[in-house]
Amino acid sequence: MNERKVRILEAIIQDYIQTGSPVGSRTLSKKYDLKLSSATIRNEMSDLEELGLITQPHASSGRIPSDKGYRLYVDNLMSKEDLGPELNNVIGKMLHDKMNNIDSLIEETAKLVALTTNYATIASTFPINKPIVKRVQIMPVESRHIVCVVVTDANLVRHQSINTDIEVSELLAMQLTTILNDSIMGMTALDLRQCNIDMIEQPYKLLVIKIINTIIQILSEKNYSQVFARGTTNILDFQEFNDMHKARELLELLNKKPYLNSLLAKSSTNAVSIKIGEENNNESMKECSVITTTYKVGECTLGSIGIIGPKRMNYSHVVSLLEQISAQLTQMFGADFI
Repeated sequence: MNERKVRILEAIIQDYIQTGSPVGSRTLSKKYDLKLSSATIRNEMSDLEELGLITQPHASSGRIPSDKGYRLYVDNLMSKEDLGPELNNVIGKMLHDKMNNIDSLIEETAKLVALTTNYATIASTFPINKPIVKRVQIMPVESRHIVCVVVTDANLVRHQSINTDIEVSELLAMQLTTILNDSIMGMTALDLRQCNIDMIEQPYKLLVIKIINTIIQILSEKNYSQVFARGTTNILDFQEFNDMHKARELLELLNKKPYLNSLLAKSSTNAVSIKIGEENNNESMKECSVITTTYKVGECTLGSIGIIGPKRMNYSHVVSLLEQISAQLTQMFGADFI
């Protein structure tokens, strides 16, 4: 496909994302610096339609992007958006304020993303089955408040905050981390219940016992998966969902946690994943795009977040936002405790 067709396709997609109205050659000629006549643009648009990249919803209307056109755009043409320092600071502050509770952090992240994008946002932590302790990290938050980080054999992470009776410095937190990893690495919840705590000889035995009981509680949870959906009614703001029957079906689908989990489970572990229209393999989702990514701490998967909106969503903004959140999580927790 030549450069001229690429420029026209990109202009059609950008205009349709902004307006939601089919785009004609006259609009392209007036609004975009294509340096082409309307007749030339019409000819190129006909070629783009033959290629399956745009379609004409009504005989008298302009063109709109097809799923294939959107796919070419996000894979090859889209540039990342600079979010600016203000939004980056808001994201950073929110993540830092909630770092002592992973479920609260993910829920607040979903709220922030829904508010920022005006799309539906889903987020989750990942389930763990029969976890075994691979690594423990104790992180001091305040003088009498710590966070216990448990990494399992499946490279999944859970956090639990603990109030302590004594002040825990960074040095003491490091010592506790060493004691715990030397004592309980490779154990399950059942192993921890049966282990002899008296073998731990050190002056902070009561605190260690409290931490171990917390780890037992973490490992014993029946369902590690917490799924949050925020801003689902935002989809009603878009004309694609003016049909109330279809909108109701979509809202009902977005209230089903197993389905939300299935969407998030498809997230790429190394990058942002984008599913467009028919790629979602669900009739109620054929007018939607789903963009997801995972939270990673080092090589350990922490959770996943996704954004659901119309196919004409602002891909550049959404992808940049999800990448920024993922990057700030990695920076905040660091990778060296794994």
